[in-house]
Amino acid sequence: MLVTVKPRTLSWVLLALVTLVALLFGSFDAGDPQTPSERAASLAATIACPQCSGQPVSESSAPIAQVIRAEIKEQVDQGRSDSEIRSYYVEQYGQWVNLNPSSSGFDSLVWISPFLVVGIALGGLTLAFSRRKSDSTGIELTKDEEEQIREIRKVHRIDSEASPNDLNT
Repeated sequence: MLVTVKPRTLSWVLLALVTLVALLFGSFDAGDPQTPSERAASLAATIACPQCSGQPVSESSAPIAQVIRAEIKEQVDQGRSDSEIRSYYVEQYGQWVNLNPSSSGFDSLVWISPFLVVGIALGGLTLAFSRRKSDSTGIELTKDEEEQIREIRKVHRIDSEASPNDLNT
């Protein structure tokens, strides 16, 4: 049995496929920065300045931020891992200094909520369009009623095809 696909359905399927592929490519990490200076800059962007409110040390011009950037560079040059460097600053200043939310516990909502919102929105749109699409009102017409409707449509079509001059006379 050959199944025909409507162009509108095909376009929605293609849109979903493109979105899925874009999400997959966007989720892949390009890898760790290659050079120590790039790695230090990346780490400095994830550690909050203790003096500034919520600003990473990479963007802050406060004296403490300059010291932390230098310490991060030294620790990278010493061969410490990213998690070791982050945990060092968390121990010194507290959890708030880590600008990357953890992926466990209540903080996991930060990672999950965008997908939930998009899923709920897509479900709502699907529900709205599926209700709009159904033409049936649940009323069955008899053959006589269908014939009357055809006659009314035929008369209406003839009236709408009449020229405006015909209506004035």
